Amino acid sequence: MTVRFLLVFTVMWLWSNVAVATILSGELRLDNQDILISPTQKYHGQFDLRSKLPMGDQFVLSKVIINFRFQDDKEWVRTPGPNSMEDTGKVNRHDGIALRNKRVSGQTDHYYIAKRTIHMTNEEEVVELTIGRNIFYGTTIRRREVTRENLGQKSVNLGAYRDIGDNHRTRQHFRITESVLETYMDGYDGLFEIGRKQLDLATVQDLAYTGLLEFELGGKGDYIFVDATLLYEGYVTGLDVKENTGNSLFSGSLWLALFSIPIGGILWRKKSQNVAVYKSQKRITQRRVPDQRAF
Repeated sequence: MTVRFLLVFTVMWLWSNVAVATILSGELRLDNQDILISPTQKYHGQFDLRSKLPMGDQFVLSKVIINFRFQDDKEWVRTPGPNSMEDTGKVNRHDGIALRNKRVSGQTDHYYIAKRTIHMTNEEEVVELTIGRNIFYGTTIRRREVTRENLGQKSVNLGAYRDIGDNHRTRQHFRITESVLETYMDGYDGLFEIGRKQLDLATVQDLAYTGLLEFELGGKGDYIFVDATLLYEGYVTGLDVKENTGNSLFSGSLWLALFSIPIGGILWRKKSQNVAVYKSQKRITQRRVPDQRAF
């Protein structure tokens, strides 16, 4: 009976205390920061959760996840590359314009490409984010591509001379040059982030105690701190548990009493049956024993 009493009491007491716990979750955003971070000076910021956490109550933070976004700030460095003139080998023979010189049989166009090149570079940016004992890194994304821009054509009269490809007949020759600009990009730029990083337990406990989470931004190169988000999870035990401790014990005792009534009835009935059986067996035994005084 004692073991059953303790078991029932423990289960009911635990149930009554768990029932008053409240889930705690939410987020805090640092929007539109637009802060330039440079190698010469680190930036110190913080999340202030004191208005979101029940600081006056008892609560536990079980998980904190952070997400930071950044933007590369350094402009691409433009460096002129080599220029070249290339004969495409393409030749177009046609009648051409009417010429006074009857010895000229037509016009021959020779096609060339005049190429200008530009090299664009941008160094890699590296973010170092420090929160307590947690250190996270993020880097800009590498970009490699070649673009080609047509700058137009230019025609130059080369004069009249024999065309080997036209049985050495005299033709008017023109050089048709197509100018293009090729841009070679090889560098790092764009938006980048330190995404969904979970903080260690010690840092989470410090946040629960003070309501403030401080962070430091440093690293390599110039970049812009765009925004950040903090997600937290936990549960609140709070003042309700303190005020309702007596109620919890009372509810546990009530459940125990209600649960014990049928159990006690069963045990009492079983005990009564055992007593009745014992008395019946005793009467039978007494009848079977002979009276010694008769002899």
